Amino acid sequence: MGKIKIFFHNNCFDGLSSAAVFSIFYRGAFCHDCEFEYEGLAHRAGQLFLNVRFDGDENAIVDFKYS
Repeated sequence: MGKIKIFFHNNCFDGLSSAAVFSIFYRGAFCHDCEFEYEGLAHRAGQLFLNVRFDGDENAIVDFKYS
């Protein structure tokens, strides 16, 4: 069992939905008894994730566009 931390686009329905769908997928495909933790993030163009604590055993970021 491990902690999976999922970062999603905060204050956004599709961000929350993406986190939920990813959780279901991850639990079914990789880890049936893992613990999930969620953290909403705000992001602006050019801003890096410098103040984010990636402290899960596995970390995932969903619903962000990188270009």
